[in-house]
Amino acid sequence: MIGETKAVQAAPQKRVAEYKPQSIAPSRLISVITPVYNVEEYLCECIDSILKQRMTDFELLLIDDGSKDSSGAICDYFAAHDSRIRVFHTPNRGVSSARNLGLDEARGEFVVFVDSDDRVEPDHLLQFIQSGIGEDGIAFTNLIEERPARGERKPHNRIYPIPDYYAAGGRRACMPVIAQLLRTHSFGWTCNKMFSRATIERYKLRFDRNIRYAEDEIFTAQYCAHITHIVCNSHPTYYYRYVPTSLLRGRIDPMMLMRVRLYINEQYKALGYCDEILYLTARTQFSRLRRELRHASWNAELANELAQGILDNWQLYRKHVRAEFRRGFYDIKAFWLARLCCIPDSRFWVKLVIKGLHL
Repeated sequence: MIGETKAVQAAPQKRVAEYKPQSIAPSRLISVITPVYNVEEYLCECIDSILKQRMTDFELLLIDDGSKDSSGAICDYFAAHDSRIRVFHTPNRGVSSARNLGLDEARGEFVVFVDSDDRVEPDHLLQFIQSGIGEDGIAFTNLIEERPARGERKPHNRIYPIPDYYAAGGRRACMPVIAQLLRTHSFGWTCNKMFSRATIERYKLRFDRNIRYAEDEIFTAQYCAHITHIVCNSHPTYYYRYVPTSLLRGRIDPMMLMRVRLYINEQYKALGYCDEILYLTARTQFSRLRRELRHASWNAELANELAQGILDNWQLYRKHVRAEFRRGFYDIKAFWLARLCCIPDSRFWVKLVIKGLHL
């Protein structure tokens, strides 16, 4: 199939104005949901890697979210050659709407998300199934982040430190594992996890269409508020392709970032997550705001708003931090820097520490 990529890309793309329901497909063990938008360069490799799975009892839902290139035609081509694939063409509404459509149409007992510019190992789904999770459970797999060459920087891969771990006995028993995953920046993505569709439907969980940043972390947090067991596997089976020019990896409006991070913290609190997790979300918010402030012009109103955001965040930060949570250099550095920034209640002082001292 890969050898026919050029012919597929040259084919006229099928366009439909509105989504039209397809005939009911037979139920399968796993529903793989892949939103697609203008990814003709990577799409064949992605689909091909899914179809080569050793565990074959799955369906693949390709959600063409109004692509303007040949991505829609590529989806149709693969669907014509494999009955496990269903394609849905919709106007462009964003990745959250595409994933929600996939959840609406899924027939599997479990749900797995694969981004259309990524690829997976042949044992990706098999490893998930062998984890043995049932309803109200979640399985994590490790992943490899592929970063391309950039300027003088050579291409390199990063493997995230997800441990082999199993926790059961209710949500309280899963909290320490979630905290550790948050520390290693491995919790929020949906692409390295397998979810129970029964749990998703029981609690009517969907992606928030009004948020375009961290919507996957919010969905994962809402799901994990209801889990009774969690399985982590250190063996990486997912290849996450870092594409600097992608909309999702592009520049994020700092004020939107501040609002979303605050909303995430409120979600964790409302869902009953432990103090360590609330501390970690506040620490993350401080680090993101500090990074944005360093890039803002000194006299810009944006710099003042970010500085005020850091002062406000400190109230959450110090409320939840405890000595046992400051486990490594990054925790210690972030805490003392936040404390230094917020000794006086002064936006000028925050800017002086962050921008003037380049911290």
